[in-house]
Amino acid sequence: MNDLNNSKNANNIKTKNLIALSVTKIIHGFGTAMFAVIYQPFILSITHSLFITGIIVSLGSIMQFLPMPLIGRLSDKIGHKNSLIASIPIYILGLFSLVFAESNTYFYLIFGIIMYFLGFTFNNMNAQFLVAENSGKSKGLMYGIIFASYFIGTIMGNSFIILGMGFNSQFIFMLFITMLIIEGIIQYFFISNNISAKKVMTEEKIESKSDDDKMWLKFIKNRRMRAILIFFTLDIFIYGISLSIYYGGLNDYYHLATNQISSIVIWMNITNMVFQIPAGRIADKLGKMKSLLLSECFGLGFFAFNIAAAILWANSITETIIPLLIFGHISFAFSIVTFIPSEQIILTDLGKNKKAESYGVVAFVRGIGYIPTGVIGGILIEKVNYLAPFIITSIGIVFEIWFLLKYFKHE
Repeated sequence: MNDLNNSKNANNIKTKNLIALSVTKIIHGFGTAMFAVIYQPFILSITHSLFITGIIVSLGSIMQFLPMPLIGRLSDKIGHKNSLIASIPIYILGLFSLVFAESNTYFYLIFGIIMYFLGFTFNNMNAQFLVAENSGKSKGLMYGIIFASYFIGTIMGNSFIILGMGFNSQFIFMLFITMLIIEGIIQYFFISNNISAKKVMTEEKIESKSDDDKMWLKFIKNRRMRAILIFFTLDIFIYGISLSIYYGGLNDYYHLATNQISSIVIWMNITNMVFQIPAGRIADKLGKMKSLLLSECFGLGFFAFNIAAAILWANSITETIIPLLIFGHISFAFSIVTFIPSEQIILTDLGKNKKAESYGVVAFVRGIGYIPTGVIGGILIEKVNYLAPFIITSIGIVFEIWFLLKYFKHE
């Protein structure tokens, strides 16, 4: 009887946690959608160079990945809830710095971007582990529900940008700060940490120090872990060449304003919201490899639409540009929703204990792969052609499909 009551209480806590995570994801999606649209044009308005913008974007991206092993280790020790809450003041510090960036030196701009994405790193990784801890066997479905909540928020954020055309970047940053405070309050009072620091410390005592030192060697020796590490690093590098400064490129090449970019992106977010839960079911039923293959095929569609739009623009055929970009973003949304559940299921299930640290190692190596993408993308656009990054990425995606078919049969 006690076991039944304990099981029921545990399920109630998990349900409460998932509901709280869903609510915070809506809030977070609202803020990050606003930021994603305005921050590259904001940087470009200060630097007046896609090349310098690419460098700054890359610096911010470093903070999404390079600290991940340390963040993962910290998360394993103090709990995912505490680490999630720790992301809020870091986020806020970065946004406050950006508020003062336009009228001051590059220091505020660079520091703000770095701290913002460091906060993103803390927030994103620990949120994924909380979903994994509070899910049953249908992890794909649970990730689908959580990310559907996030995309509801992104639709609201993009709609706000479209309707609030007169709001400047500083106002958006301050609004996001307010929303982060609300998010932190919900996390503190309504999310329970399923894994206590005491339990994790006990597990760590069981593992020897020498085993701890071999974390990196596990990825080299274990065929499955090695294939996972290579694929996700290749994926972020290949896509990053085009996406690292994509919205800055839309502003520079097509002369699109932020509200116009939002009107395009919102179609992607609507598609994400509608199809994220079905995509989670697909990941559960078809398997992770097939879901990832679908994602890469839809990714090719996104770049095909962008290439077509750029060619038409170069030939002064402008009427169909916005529709083509919208169709491209819808295709990219299908790529995202079929990628996310499989990615998170794989990355949150590496190793027996220290799963967050294993996750962090993958993210660390992915970060190394992403570091040069902003610079490469900027150089290709300024020195070669606007189409160059898209063509290179499309070729890279074909290679990714081959890699999946050869090395991910076990998934």
